[in-house]
Amino acid sequence: MKNEALLKTNIMISIILVIGFMLTAVFGYRANYQMSLDNIEQVSSLTAEGIYYQLTAMFTRPVNISLTMSRDSLLVSHMEQETKHLKDQDYVRAISNYLETYRDKYGFDSVFLVSAATGRYYNFNGVDRVLEPGNPENQWYFDLLNSSREYTLNVDNDEVQWADNEVTVFVNCKILDEDGRILGVVGVGIRIRYLKELLQSYEDKYRLQASLINGQGGVEISTTYTGYQQVDWFDTYGQEGIRTQVLGWNEDGKNLELWFTSTEGTGDKSFVVTRYIPELSWHVVIEQNTGRLVREMRNQMLQTCLLIIAVICTVLVVITTVIRNFNRRITELVEERQAIFKRATEQMYENIYELNITKNCCVGKRTQEYFESLGAGGLPFDEGLKIVAGKQIKEEFRDGYITTFHLRMCCADMNRAKTICSMTS
Repeated sequence: MKNEALLKTNIMISIILVIGFMLTAVFGYRANYQMSLDNIEQVSSLTAEGIYYQLTAMFTRPVNISLTMSRDSLLVSHMEQETKHLKDQDYVRAISNYLETYRDKYGFDSVFLVSAATGRYYNFNGVDRVLEPGNPENQWYFDLLNSSREYTLNVDNDEVQWADNEVTVFVNCKILDEDGRILGVVGVGIRIRYLKELLQSYEDKYRLQASLINGQGGVEISTTYTGYQQVDWFDTYGQEGIRTQVLGWNEDGKNLELWFTSTEGTGDKSFVVTRYIPELSWHVVIEQNTGRLVREMRNQMLQTCLLIIAVICTVLVVITTVIRNFNRRITELVEERQAIFKRATEQMYENIYELNITKNCCVGKRTQEYFESLGAGGLPFDEGLKIVAGKQIKEEFRDGYITTFHLRMCCADMNRAKTICSMTS
């Protein structure tokens, strides 16, 4: 019976604890999840803006310097005379010094000039090579000559001998004479590792994925890929469903924010923020996947459940121990009370003495010994009673005590006489 009551108590307490803990865990999970989604939106938006402003500041100077060089009247005049000085080393040295001056002053990784008349590629070391049609490495140059744009940016490996083919972002500007005729292309180059370090710092700090993509969706710069590898961002990251929205967003100064479910079969939701950079004709794309967040929160939920189980087991052990100790103590107290009661009862019965009021004498050895111990041994009961009263009853109660017993003796004699009379008649 005790074990059944203890089991019911433990089950009831377990149910209460499980319901309480689970409600707390579920509400906490939902609140933390929603808070995390809000945090993802805020962080992604701020990251897109931060990268946008840093890239704008980073490329503003190269673009402006390239445009300044392309409009330099001295350079234009010099290029107009190129065909007359093809073998003149002083002419080549003058161009090299010109490019070297800009390189040293502004700290660019590369400063170059390409002649439209001869295809010569000049840098601060002189003539590096001649660009010819049909070579894929030179396609950027001929695309710019055939376009209406004043300048372009492209990501390519730097083929200059000392550059070790390191991937570089080039700013290319047309050199035009007074009649608008193209004399060549001048520009500067920035090693892509600087941009990768910038993106990597954001990814490490906020646990997101940042990329710069062109108008066709190709990755120009990311911590994993470059435009030199010709990787499509939407195909690579399973975001084909938002291609039109991202590439169609050309509003300057505003972010496009999208929640999107990945098409890679994982079912993970992603928050995508994109911002258009008109100076580069590129898009900053920030993508933060909730899959890792959900996994982390599920792990926390699992840890919470394990903690709940541990707490419940601890509580049950404590409660079981307390109840058993309480029951044992109650049992001991009951047994102790019963023993005391038993002793008191036995003692009470030990103090009961038998008298024969009718014959005015004591009955039994214990009664006789009791009267003898008080000095009334061998006397009739009524006389011995006076001696007992004198020793055990207060003086003011003695007469009442003796009278009470005498009345009982008289009543007993009368009853006995009535019985004898009824028998004789």
